[in-house]
Amino acid sequence: MNRIFLKDILNEAIGEDHKIVSRLYGGMMNISYIVEDAYGKKYVVYIPNGKANKTVDRKAEKFNTDIFVELDLTSPFIYFDTTRGIKIKEYIEGEPLDKKETVDYQKVADLLHLIHDSHKLSIIDYHPFSRLAIYENKALKFAKESNEYRKLKDFFARHINYIEHAPKVLCHNDFQKSNIIEEAETGMLYVIDFEFAANNDPIYDIATFANNSIEDGEELLKTYYKEPTKEQYQRFYLWRIFVSLQWSRVAVIKHYQKEGKKTKHNFLEVSKYFIENGKKAQEKFLAL
Repeated sequence: MNRIFLKDILNEAIGEDHKIVSRLYGGMMNISYIVEDAYGKKYVVYIPNGKANKTVDRKAEKFNTDIFVELDLTSPFIYFDTTRGIKIKEYIEGEPLDKKETVDYQKVADLLHLIHDSHKLSIIDYHPFSRLAIYENKALKFAKESNEYRKLKDFFARHINYIEHAPKVLCHNDFQKSNIIEEAETGMLYVIDFEFAANNDPIYDIATFANNSIEDGEELLKTYYKEPTKEQYQRFYLWRIFVSLQWSRVAVIKHYQKEGKKTKHNFLEVSKYFIENGKKAQEKFLAL
């Protein structure tokens, strides 16, 4: 993005006497910076990475974010360009859960219940299967699917009836640890990044929490449901396979679009990691 153009946006939204404090690393969809105004108040500016705008419904993202603000589960935006996808929101002073040594699963489960039990709905459904088809078609323009990917997808497809018609609630749909912030002063949990928020099976959020490890998701599932049924475990493992398939394709796309130089990700390694993660979920499904 043109630096002068970005400076004009920051001048308009925050004031001319602002400064960029640091770059934020970790996200796959945006290049992000912490910015400070003349009074020391901090904000985060999000700039879409590569062709992210083509895969995100920005109007729905704005609508969904407003719901989370209303629920007091995130900080508000002070600037949101639904055309360019450039956003500025108040910075939450704290630490993401992926940087914490331990996780309070009860607090995370309570946070999810506030979202899922809110009776709020997005203006869109997540439509996971058509979404995956879009990612697959894009990835195929760059490289063939591996045998491991096809085997994992075939297994998932044979069990799709378990989850295809699950009841839908408002979901974050990218509820991984890096998107959950523990506020430094109060210890309260907040959520960031709503590009994928939409109506979906609530267990999908628990599956995305398992991005770092299957065990994280299992612990959250047990805390969320107290005594999960076999069917709930099955849905969890199947959604975990799906999430791994989805993000492996996104990573392939980002690798060949050379987005790793900006985000500091080795996207081919990211893709391989998700395939292995999905295979582990498959093993656990079969062991039930």
